[in-house]
Amino acid sequence: MNEQIVLILIDNFFAGIAAFLAIVVWVKTRDVSWIFIILSAIGFYVSIIYKTLLLFGIVVTHSFFGINIVEIIFNYMPIIFLIIALTLKAVKNMKR
Repeated sequence: MNEQIVLILIDNFFAGIAAFLAIVVWVKTRDVSWIFIILSAIGFYVSIIYKTLLLFGIVVTHSFFGINIVEIIFNYMPIIFLIIALTLKAVKNMKR
């Protein structure tokens, strides 16, 4: 089996577990920073699914001026949500 396929399957497995747990935690949380951490985990899972679909040729990429906008959004969405969550947490801790 191709090494890239094995790695993407492992990514799917662990990202799926993280997304499932994020959804379970989401029901009980009311803190905005935790919601962004949960969105980060779900965004990471969406990113892995998109990469899987690209690998198997199910999704066709379209680029604008040589830049694939959808891939950029899916790659950086989780880290942006994490940055927002940590910023909110830091601001909240400074107010105490």
